[in-house]
Amino acid sequence: HVFDLDGWDSKAWCIAMLLRFFALVVLVGTCSAWVSPSPMAAIARGRAGGRPIELSQRPSSLCGPKLRPTRSTSRALSLRMDAVEDIADPGSIEWLPPAQISQDVEPSEGNVMTIPLFPLGGYPYLPHSEHTLSIFEPRYRAMYNDILFSGSRRFAVCTVDPNTGSFSRYAAVLYLKELKEVSEQTGDAVKFICDHEVIGRVKIDRILNPSSWMKADTYLKVEAEEMVDPEEDEEANRKKEEALAEDFQKLVDLQHELEESVKFTKGSVGNFKTGPGEEIWATTRMWQNFGEQKLLSIQATLQQDFQKKLIKFLQDEKGDGKIPGVINISDLPPALQSEVKSLQQRMQADIEPIQEEYQRAMQLMMQSDSHSRRLDLLSGLVKTEMGLLDVKKQIKNMFGG
Repeated sequence: HVFDLDGWDSKAWCIAMLLRFFALVVLVGTCSAWVSPSPMAAIARGRAGGRPIELSQRPSSLCGPKLRPTRSTSRALSLRMDAVEDIADPGSIEWLPPAQISQDVEPSEGNVMTIPLFPLGGYPYLPHSEHTLSIFEPRYRAMYNDILFSGSRRFAVCTVDPNTGSFSRYAAVLYLKELKEVSEQTGDAVKFICDHEVIGRVKIDRILNPSSWMKADTYLKVEAEEMVDPEEDEEANRKKEEALAEDFQKLVDLQHELEESVKFTKGSVGNFKTGPGEEIWATTRMWQNFGEQKLLSIQATLQQDFQKKLIKFLQDEKGDGKIPGVINISDLPPALQSEVKSLQQRMQADIEPIQEEYQRAMQLMMQSDSHSRRLDLLSGLVKTEMGLLDVKKQIKNMFGG
């Protein structure tokens, strides 16, 4: 139990997840695999009695122009960046040249690591985490056959820049733990359901067959080098670890003092490990989940009025006061359909910049080259969050709570 989530009932969580599906279906419509639900979705299922609401609609009908941040969002982001002035610039993400303009190259000679590459959206997969993918695209069906036949059971997963289509230079290495053949059960819509563990990271030197990305005739192959942390000053890192743990304690205290709707539990302080290796990555995943929870909270704030209308309609339509498990948008009245699409556009405009900020922070962790660097990045995230709450506290005190 890591997070406190105040002010949520099961209906609100159901509807929040329903509308979150609106935003996700736009992305999933062009992806090559269904990704396992995040911890956020798992919590929502628990709050909703283990039965989430799903929405049925063609992805293409939800696709629209890319929206820019609203003025209010821009101000919020500016405050977020300026809240703590003494945080060093965390750096920028390293991207490969876009595959669309790159040329195919011959493999290098000698002992060079060559590994399949599976680009998967903007969600960085962190070391020591586990993920489930459902595979349906032909080129990735072939990839899984190849890694099973070779015995390697490994492939790299990178993120994709939504603006340029470029791939991140630093990628997670996924190890295939279990594969289930489900083509018969799904009418061949899905070939495999696969469980994976992230066992490491690689730095991609170059893509051997970038033309295949657009042609989709086969999966990508890259030459890469394994990332290994160097030897470091243990005493200097120990001081950083202690300072980070102290800041996190202050953050949790401040969250509870301000009664934040999404906050770490008091008990999570004991789970905030800062040691090298698996410890720091577990803490990074905890922070990643915290970001997801905050995004869901922002979504819920935007959805409140619509939630009430939708719940009333569903209860009246059903007659017994129960909310159905699956809803088709075409079954909603025209006024509600219009509100859904308007809300989805507003959510995309307001939430997307914040989501990109969290994803950027996690990608910077992925490309960090030392434990010391990861401590600095996490420290910056904690201090920024504390700075935002300090500003909120000052405003609250100025206006008498």
